[in-house]
Amino acid sequence: MSGEPAEADTVAIESGTISELGLPISAKVVLMSMGGGLLGTVLMLPVLVGIPQALGLFLTEPITRFAGFAAFFGIEPTAMLGMVVFGMGGTFVLPLIFLVVGSFLPPREPRYLRGVTFATFFWTGFAPAFWPGTGALAVGIFLVVSLLGHCVYGATLGFVLDRTTGIPQHEV
Repeated sequence: MSGEPAEADTVAIESGTISELGLPISAKVVLMSMGGGLLGTVLMLPVLVGIPQALGLFLTEPITRFAGFAAFFGIEPTAMLGMVVFGMGGTFVLPLIFLVVGSFLPPREPRYLRGVTFATFFWTGFAPAFWPGTGALAVGIFLVVSLLGHCVYGATLGFVLDRTTGIPQHEV
């Protein structure tokens, strides 16, 4: 090995070709991931909220588990607070986590689908946290719609990052 990356270890992006293990997490990469997270959050809302709302299954009152958590911090749980936390998580927190773990996720190609894998992991926590607790039809619709919404988010996050700066790769 000459120390030079093999052709199979390079990724082409708009600004040129980079080594698969050579993309640092720079301010531009962070900003692009947050932009992808914001866009993904916006694009998932019609699926995650719009479909259940149209079917009369969407509830805006705080879930008891989270109302107690908010009260612990002296915060009144409201739908607006829920929307702010949801937006901040999808725009700032999840994209930063994806920057760190995205290089270790399948599939190898197309790389942007790593975002779907990533979002699916978070869906496994979202589903039980927001479980509707009603009839089988509502639960089934909730599971399908929430998974689809997370897939839209992940695909968008991965696609934006892959097309603008590339998904950072880490040497372990």
